[in-house]
Amino acid sequence: MDEKLKKLDTAKLDGIRNSALEEFGRNSYEKASTNNIVKNAGISKGLLFHYFVNKRGLYDYLEKFVFQKMVDVILEETDFDETDIFNRIKQIAVIKMGVLARYPGIETFSKAIYNDKSIADMKEIVDEMVPDLYRNIYTKNIDTSRFKDGLDFDKAIKIIQWTIEKYGEEQIDHAKKTGTVLHYSKIVSGIDPYIDILRKAFCKKGEM
Repeated sequence: MDEKLKKLDTAKLDGIRNSALEEFGRNSYEKASTNNIVKNAGISKGLLFHYFVNKRGLYDYLEKFVFQKMVDVILEETDFDETDIFNRIKQIAVIKMGVLARYPGIETFSKAIYNDKSIADMKEIVDEMVPDLYRNIYTKNIDTSRFKDGLDFDKAIKIIQWTIEKYGEEQIDHAKKTGTVLHYSKIVSGIDPYIDILRKAFCKKGEM
């Protein structure tokens, strides 16, 4: 974080973040109003530009913040002692929901990111922050004995990963095409039917 921002009161900084995330999320970058941002954050425009220089600087900061916040919270709060792959997936989904509860504007701002970047671009950004994060989510300390005897674990994990990630990509694409806001809570609840099918396909009866 910029040294100047470290000196800013946490509540005030969160207010600026949420106000800006909401404004950029509901409007295009060009149409987003810094007047609305400072009004809703309860600060002056001079103070805003003291910390972020200009509108582009604020937007670029928010984009980095969204990715970094999600990565940091996943690393801090994920229980990597959870050995069930499906419980792990749900756990991370709940963790992300917690981030959205603190920064509700992320949900709308994410739409702007999705419009500007491909899925591959976003994965590359995360990999640069934390190499192998996705692999660790799906494999670190996962109990392979829960899976059916003779099942190729590596291939099963890839199928699980592809299914969950493809589901997320489809939701993002739908939001792009329809111009709607991506509601993360609906994505999380929509994962359950897929998890149920994958459990039945890969896990022993007593482990489903």
